[in-house]
Amino acid sequence: MTEDELLLYGAWVDAIGTIVSAYAELREISGFNDENDKIVSIGEGLQAVGTAMMGIVTTEDPMNFAGTWVDAAGAATASLAAYRQSVEGGESDANLRLEVLGDTFQAMGSAMSALAEYRAGAPYAGNVLQSLGATLEALGALFEQKSREEQGQMLATVGAIIQATGANLNAVLISFDHMNSD
Repeated sequence: MTEDELLLYGAWVDAIGTIVSAYAELREISGFNDENDKIVSIGEGLQAVGTAMMGIVTTEDPMNFAGTWVDAAGAATASLAAYRQSVEGGESDANLRLEVLGDTFQAMGSAMSALAEYRAGAPYAGNVLQSLGATLEALGALFEQKSREEQGQMLATVGAIIQATGANLNAVLISFDHMNSD
């Protein structure tokens, strides 16, 4: 598999993962509470794998490289938090803190990549949206930790949708670059 293909497949795995996570958050806000934590865990896991695939691709910008791996670590951490919540049957303070940490790493990683792309003159809007979405998800988990579940869930849902928009924008742009490079 070439580096271009790895970047392309990684972007789409990440994008699919964000859609899965947003779907679970929409289910939660709609009152369908069964299995949502497992679905979020799968979505965040896909995001971690996809972003790690992109992180393997050689880049000359150390900030973009670091941002990709920070984002991947954050998605893996958020996946672990959602999995623990599904196994334990609820949102404990420890799991909510882990979720905040994971979402914060995702926000930081995407922001680092956006800054690197901006400096390189490359499209950066997708990573800005991903950073904003992950920030809202982290804030949502903080609200839930402070017993403001309804507001927290709304922030998490909006954040997941914004993050999915950014990831899918990145995947489409990478797809266009891949098609035009052949």
